[in-house]
Amino acid sequence: MFKKPSFMFAVALVSLTVSLCQGGCGESDPPASTSDEAIRQIYEGKLTVAQATARSRIELQVVPVGGTVFHFGLDLSQSPPAPYPFQSTVPGVRVWIAEAPITRALNIRSDADGHWSFPAIKVKGTPLRVSFVYELAGYPTTQSQVFAIGDTGVTDVAVQFPTDAYFLAAKGQIEQQIGALIGAPYALGNIVVTTVGKSWASMYSPDLPHGDPGVDVTISPAISFPSSLGPVYFNESVAPDPTLSRTSVDGGVLFGNLPNGSFTIAASKAPFTYATLTFAIHDGVGLYIASPPHATQGTNDSPPGQP
Repeated sequence: MFKKPSFMFAVALVSLTVSLCQGGCGESDPPASTSDEAIRQIYEGKLTVAQATARSRIELQVVPVGGTVFHFGLDLSQSPPAPYPFQSTVPGVRVWIAEAPITRALNIRSDADGHWSFPAIKVKGTPLRVSFVYELAGYPTTQSQVFAIGDTGVTDVAVQFPTDAYFLAAKGQIEQQIGALIGAPYALGNIVVTTVGKSWASMYSPDLPHGDPGVDVTISPAISFPSSLGPVYFNESVAPDPTLSRTSVDGGVLFGNLPNGSFTIAASKAPFTYATLTFAIHDGVGLYIASPPHATQGTNDSPPGQP
């Protein structure tokens, strides 16, 4: 669903992009308040973009931002539970920018096909670094990795969105598995999930499985999750398996119990290279997901299911 940005939305996004520029874009940049005033006058029709740029000395642009919310996991409302069809989507999901909480009030929602979009304002030539929050009753609040949106925007953001019922069931299973391995009760929170995928991997492609098997995944700063164990990898049946030491053909990997802060996930498997991801962990969100085509994408272009 495409919604024209309101005045408050425009100011929030511009304030965000300008604040990112401060301290790193040159000593001649004007104070953010100067730029905010210029932007305000654009949306009031008092200035053109060219006039505002001349006054603030920052060139602004509008770029498209959007994506799709996909189902993930099992539909536990059915008996017996059944997997959601691949590429089935979730309507009515509220999407907003974590770094600009005012955007939550805009009530941007995924449409009947799971699509959402809006025009974002950014400083030309400077990446707009934002992460997206997804909210819907009956689903855990979920946040994406941090995107560095360039001058062409991004319109193929994807998220795999589990129901509360599936998320809690899967979480409980992992807690039991880890508890059995370490010989003590284990509680799991602040979970980060990504897919280590082939170069072609995408939620928008019917080719499955996405994953690149045999890949080691690490997180920085390092965490103890839990003592003596590394991340939890997903097996070929798309189930978390704490006994695995590398990715399977599913490609899924999970870290948990992250404290608040910024974390970078990296992957390695010779001779390929993989994109690194940054997640910003904070109170109020318990699940963080990166989905292809913007997950831990690698250069391996072998067919589905192959090394």
